[in-house]
Amino acid sequence: METIKLIMDNGEEREYIKGIKLKEVLQTLKNKDDFDVIVVKYNGKIIDDDFTFERKGRLSLYDISTNIGNKAYERGLLYLFQLCALDILGKDTEIIVKHSIDKGIYCKIDKKISDEEIIKIKKMMKEKIKRDIPFKKIETTKSEALDYFKSIKRIDKVKTLFYNTDNLVTLHILEDNYNYVIGDLPLSTRVLKYFDLTLIKDKGVVVRFPSIYDNGKIVKYIHHCDYFNTIEEYSDWGEKIKVTNLGELNDFIVNNGPKEIIQLSEIMQNYKLLNIAEEIVLNKDNYKIILLSGPSSSGKTTTAMKLSLYLKSLGLNPNHLSIDDYFHEREETPVGADGKPDFESIRAIDIKLFDNQISKLLKGNKVTVPTFNFLTGKKEYKRSIKLEANDILIIEGLHALNESILTNIPSKNKFKIYISPLTYLNIDNDNRISMTDLRLLRRIVRDNRMRGYSPSETLKNWHKVRAGEEKYVFPYQDNANIIFNSSLAYELGTLKIYAEPLLYMIKEDDPEYQIAQRLLELLKCFLPVPSEYIPKTSILREFIGESYFE
Repeated sequence: METIKLIMDNGEEREYIKGIKLKEVLQTLKNKDDFDVIVVKYNGKIIDDDFTFERKGRLSLYDISTNIGNKAYERGLLYLFQLCALDILGKDTEIIVKHSIDKGIYCKIDKKISDEEIIKIKKMMKEKIKRDIPFKKIETTKSEALDYFKSIKRIDKVKTLFYNTDNLVTLHILEDNYNYVIGDLPLSTRVLKYFDLTLIKDKGVVVRFPSIYDNGKIVKYIHHCDYFNTIEEYSDWGEKIKVTNLGELNDFIVNNGPKEIIQLSEIMQNYKLLNIAEEIVLNKDNYKIILLSGPSSSGKTTTAMKLSLYLKSLGLNPNHLSIDDYFHEREETPVGADGKPDFESIRAIDIKLFDNQISKLLKGNKVTVPTFNFLTGKKEYKRSIKLEANDILIIEGLHALNESILTNIPSKNKFKIYISPLTYLNIDNDNRISMTDLRLLRRIVRDNRMRGYSPSETLKNWHKVRAGEEKYVFPYQDNANIIFNSSLAYELGTLKIYAEPLLYMIKEDDPEYQIAQRLLELLKCFLPVPSEYIPKTSILREFIGESYFE
């Protein structure tokens, strides 16, 4: 009997009878301590349960603890939720997959939902999971896909596909439901074992599932009210200017040109920042320090600089400090579990020096503050500061909201800002734009421009950045006095111009190839927005260049 060999990603070779199906192979790999395999790639191509192996090749398996597997899990679970919710709530229900919130995805629903209906939806989802229903896909022409979505009155899909430059479109199928979903889906409903639904009264439902950091566990839901309301506020603004999804954004650009959406987005953001500055000035007798934090590539530096200008225009004199300048000397940097320096950890910061210098400054003493030289890995002391009567400190950094710093300063003297690009735009009702992907694209462009990093290097290190955020940034967002949204409605159209050539540099034999392809899939539906009309003070300039603050 003829056999073939399959090579696992760890280099292990396994021998099977020629013609064996994937589902049978997975049974031989089953381990009670392992998570279910969600996505399988054979020689780099997605395959399904019925795929038969005829020759030697490489087999890549992705479960919920991997980025690729987790993303596919999210898409499959949302697909299943929407299908079941429409059955329970009625086919006329509008469900819009909006944004991430506390280890889940918020879905806006245009009907009031009861606890009893949530229980029914969960029950139906569990039944379909037990039935092991495969996620299938077909290729069809763009024209046929457009006709289909017009026939079922899915105008959001029609608008998205209209701007898709591909002649062929992949549609996914679950039971008899056809959908256009960007990205890979799981093999079957059978893998979607870990989930829960949380009702947000009069708003919608949070579909919850484990992140790659949760070891397959559903964590307790915490509703971050300020975070949620900030995105809702921007969503309301998007509805007013009739730009709520990708299709509407592209329509706006076609009908009005890119200049107007750029100016509207910048004005909205500047208005919010001016409001923050006014609140600080009104309480200037109390607030002595402004602490500004957020995840990577949120635009912390530009926001701090712009806020300084607003405060100056209102009569205050801001002094800017970065927590990054208080890194321990390179040889004192703590080591992570991988044996390499852990620059994301708060232990990488010389907190004792930082707290001591800030205390002295607030007492009116002159202090020589450090500037960290990232080339030598040493602090350099060349700049002295002394706070005068009308001065105020602006301190930005990854750990600025961490409760471990400035414990000797009363809370009433600290104004805390959490900054993140909280994109409110959708691709369509079923496909959201990940805030993490937006930050990643910003970082790819900036790393290449300012640090000479290849896009592959940035993608390779991204998991460390994300792990640091989960541990040192996100848990402290509720400590903020205010949340500032640094996203701009038009920015992915601009990032497309800069990021696409970089992502195409990543070839098939690169471990980061699949992520690069997913990001290219996201960008291809956006109309390009040239940078010539973007103000020099824009947060986006921090990433694409020519910033007033550089």
